[in-house]
Parts: sequence; structure tokens; C-alpha cells
Amino acid sequence: MKPRVVILLQATAICGVLVYDLREGYDNGRNTWDSLITSLIVLLGGSLASGGSMAINMWYERDIDPLMERTEKRPIPSGYISPNHALAFGILICTSGIGLVSLLSNKEAGMITAFSAFFYIFIYTMFLKRRTPHNIVIGGLAGSTPPAIGWIAASGQIDSILPWLMVLTIFMWTPPHFWSLTLSKRKDYGEAGVPMLPVVKGEDVTRNHIAAYAISLILTTLLIVIYGNAGIVFLITGMLLSSYFAYCALSLRLTKSESDAWNLFKFSNIYLYSLFICLVIDSVYLVNL
Repeated sequence: MKPRVVILLQATAICGVLVYDLREGYDNGRNTWDSLITSLIVLLGGSLASGGSMAINMWYERDIDPLMERTEKRPIPSGYISPNHALAFGILICTSGIGLVSLLSNKEAGMITAFSAFFYIFIYTMFLKRRTPHNIVIGGLAGSTPPAIGWIAASGQIDSILPWLMVLTIFMWTPPHFWSLTLSKRKDYGEAGVPMLPVVKGEDVTRNHIAAYAISLILTTLLIVIYGNAGIVFLITGMLLSSYFAYCALSLRLTKSESDAWNLFKFSNIYLYSLFICLVIDSVYLVNL
């Protein structure tokens, strides 16, 4: 189920719930109990749906996982679980998660949850990943939707701009996050025949792309301030975090170090957690003004 990735994504879904409730929900009849229940629904349902889709991903990639040091000890190549059982497990928990979100929150949140799982399994895993070095750019849409799912589960509103700016942030964050990993594990992907950007275009091109996407996160932060009506707390903390991310990415172009690429990958996880927590804190601040 790739639990570390799942937890990171579902944390942003909970942020979507909290940002809506702090800004609008408590003025529209919701209370802290509603926030807790909705957060639990998107956490459990989203974890099942995304974890199930990742289990199906492992079933589909059972031919290349044994070829990479990073993945050779996953449950299927290690013999812990059979491919058929992994597929059945993935389908069961994925559909259970979609059903849980649909039934216990609203159909709009359930539909986006289903779209994300479908996109990850069929568009990214089965169609894009082995065909184009831009697989993670397009495929990143699948993992970008949790904040919108959380917001919509709490509000039923699909047309608010702020949750989609949060989605845009994760969409722009995914390429530098993943490419910094592939730089540190380039040999794995080359041996498995997966056309990741460092394998196809080279490391220098990849570092340039990482820097460009990292710089774009400064712009998405500003968009959240301008069009998402974020306050001074998010403006300061968000700009500091995004600027430091961009600085690290630009430094990587000079050092060309595998260890620096790995450190950037690790910081990218901290960055996303911190950015969205700052947005929640900013929402608290705005309410108390």
C-alpha cells in the first residue's frame, strides 16, 4: 500500500477539511465534531483507495520490481504475497475506500476519489510510466487531489478556488519530489527499462527541470495568497519554505551530488507537510482577526 506515501497525501486531505471548516464551515453550521468525523472519513477512505491503487500498481509492475534495488524487497518480488492475492487485495480495498468516501461524505468527493484511483492505475501505471519520461508530470495529477477531496467532503462545494490551488501546488511539487529520487536511484530505473527523465534526457536536464518546478512553487504560493485569500502567516512561512526549496534545487544544479538529490527528496516531504500545516495555522489566524 506504500503507507508512507499514502499518509503524506491523506494529511493534505485533512488539511483541506480543516482549512474549509476554519474559513467557512463553522459559519455554515459545522462544528469541531463534524471536522473530526469528516477528517476520519477522508483519512480512512482515501488511504484505502490510494493504498489499493498502489497495491494494483505493484501487481502490474511485478516484472520490473525485482530488477531494482529500491523495490526488490516489496511483498510480491519477495514472495510474501502472490500476484493474484495482491491484485484481489488492491481491488477490494480500493473500491471499499471509494465507497466509504461516497457514502459517508458526498458523491462529489467520492467521484474525485474514484478518478484519482483510476488515473493512477490506468493512465499513469499502465499507460504513461513505461512510455514517456514525462510520466510523473502527467501522472502526478492522481496524487494531487486529496486537498480537494477533503474540502469537498466537508463542504460539498466543487467550485471553490482555494482547494484547487492546493491541488495545483501538489501537482507542481510532484516532479521535483520524484525526480530528485530518480537522480539518486538512476541506475535502478535504467536497468529496469523505465524511461524516467534522468535515464532518457540525462542528469543535467533533470536538475534543470527540478529547479524550474521548484521555482514554480513560489508562484503557486503567491497564487494561494492572492486568489485563495491566505493571510500574512501563510505569505511569510509559505514564501520562506518555497524559496528554500528553490534554493536547494538550484544548488543541486551546481553540486551534481547524489546525496544532495536524496536530501532534496527528503526535504520535499517536509516541505509539503509544513506548507499545508502553515495554511491551516493561517486559517486559524484569519478567523481570530
